[in-house]
Amino acid sequence: MTPSLESSKTGPDVFGYYRTQVEELLSQKEKIPHHKHVDTKKSSTEIIGAELSDLKKEKLNALLRQCVLDSTPEVDEMQSRVDSLHLMSQLSNKKPSTLPTDAESVIPEDPSFKEVEDDIQLLMKSDPGLVKEIVGKHSSDLLARLNDVQQQLEKLLDNVVTTCRPMSRGEKRDLQRTIKELPGENLERVAGIIKNHYVALGKEMPDDVFVINMEEEDNILLWRLHYFVAAVKSARKLAS
Repeated sequence: MTPSLESSKTGPDVFGYYRTQVEELLSQKEKIPHHKHVDTKKSSTEIIGAELSDLKKEKLNALLRQCVLDSTPEVDEMQSRVDSLHLMSQLSNKKPSTLPTDAESVIPEDPSFKEVEDDIQLLMKSDPGLVKEIVGKHSSDLLARLNDVQQQLEKLLDNVVTTCRPMSRGEKRDLQRTIKELPGENLERVAGIIKNHYVALGKEMPDDVFVINMEEEDNILLWRLHYFVAAVKSARKLAS
């Protein structure tokens, strides 16, 4: 079996750890009262921490940078498991007699996959049912882990944007307009952000998730949507 599938145990809860650290930092009640005049000319990076002291901003920045560094190995490990499962899933859907030739078209160029090709093919020939069972088990384990990581990440991001200043009416109108201009696949993520936020607050979801009143939504949800839209814009700009 491939090294990435040898263990299905849950890895370290990196996002949960740093979420706790961020919560502890923000609970110290040293926020700077925001001014009535809202400066909407500041960049997105300046908006985060707008109500924090300079010392707290530095600590928050350090925590988030370290979170990214510490989570990279875990993300890489999960990516490796996804690649392995994808490979095994493709092979398990092929007839054993055709594996030697057809498998070459689905084996990635990565040397680590080449090393396990023979083992997978041998197992497929001897017990293809076992391969499907293994794929199903590890797929379920990985999905559970990804869902847990997503929930912890959602909570961490919510905590971070609590440091943002109140969104102006002009920014709310711009946000509503830009959301309507997003492609369908990005709108699904918008719906996911809204649903997760409502669930976290114990609020009832609207029948139409996209029919929301920007004036009535809380600041956390508004800035979460703002940063997602900004990330989509940046990605599309880089791709063009």
